[in-house]
Amino acid sequence: MKRILLIIGILFTSQPFAAITSFCANPTMTYQSGCTSTCSAIAASGNFTMSANSDGVCMGKATVKNLSIKKIELGRTEIGSESRCQIWKGDDITIDEVSGLGLSSKSPIVLSECMVGTTYDAIYFTFGRYEDLAGEAVFPDGSNKIVRTTSVFSAKDSSHTDLLNLASWRDLASADTTKAYTIPNTGSPAWIHKKISSNPSDVDLTSSLNVTMHMDRTKLNYSTYTNTTARPGYVCYQNPDGSGLDTNDCVANNNDGTYVTIMPSEYVTGLPLTLKEGDETLNIEYTTLKTDRGNNEHHGVRFLWRMDGSTLKYVGVQPAEAEGEYTQISISGVGPAEGL
Repeated sequence: MKRILLIIGILFTSQPFAAITSFCANPTMTYQSGCTSTCSAIAASGNFTMSANSDGVCMGKATVKNLSIKKIELGRTEIGSESRCQIWKGDDITIDEVSGLGLSSKSPIVLSECMVGTTYDAIYFTFGRYEDLAGEAVFPDGSNKIVRTTSVFSAKDSSHTDLLNLASWRDLASADTTKAYTIPNTGSPAWIHKKISSNPSDVDLTSSLNVTMHMDRTKLNYSTYTNTTARPGYVCYQNPDGSGLDTNDCVANNNDGTYVTIMPSEYVTGLPLTLKEGDETLNIEYTTLKTDRGNNEHHGVRFLWRMDGSTLKYVGVQPAEAEGEYTQISISGVGPAEGL
């Protein structure tokens, strides 16, 4: 088809959304709404403070951050009437937020499985279960020591099949040295991090290398998304107090090394879309923020720290976006495969 030679279905780009992302002018180890605190900016400011036996987080610099897309479907958000139809499947698309390189697929987008006259208001993305992640940060206390991702728990930890049994794989306050993931004793599930060391440590890793860790996105999802009944087969986000249920902010584990997430129309330009006779293909552009802007403005990895008495120690790391960042997805060029 002529279309394959022109633009092959999917394009991933990264660009600096300066107007969207804000880094804190007075960064702290506590959450600040509307801006992002980096560990390097806290260290440079000289304003580091944490109380004894407390936990805190700050953003580090990602050197690897890759997540593969396995399948894309059009669908509906109506529960019980999702009408999902596959429009792309392949093994050659990886979102690389560090390099920011635009990528395309050898496989075109095809709408033949979708129904003419159906109005679709969501994209269902199937991602690979594991995200490759590596990064580093200076100690925010100004000691000039460095923390890095390490090999201690870097491997794929796929032995736990009952993801809803959080206690079987998630450690509380780093009490179990055999478990790879942890949250603070008083932290919310959103604080889940993969451990950098078996126990919290203040060892300087300046002379080490950033090791690529395999982050199990299904574990990260199931630790944060707690409602198991609103959308059958999915876990959906709901506040710990039972409020704020969002039946579109949901994920599903496929039990085959992949998981599904829903992107409803409020996040996708070009949706809702009603297919017409002769609609055979379309373009999807997936735009995300590149992870490093320099000058202490970076993101991609968030480090969890503990103030052990008067000693600052690193605990773990998680993939993270800057405050205000969001993925931009747009659909265009809906029509016949020939002549576009």
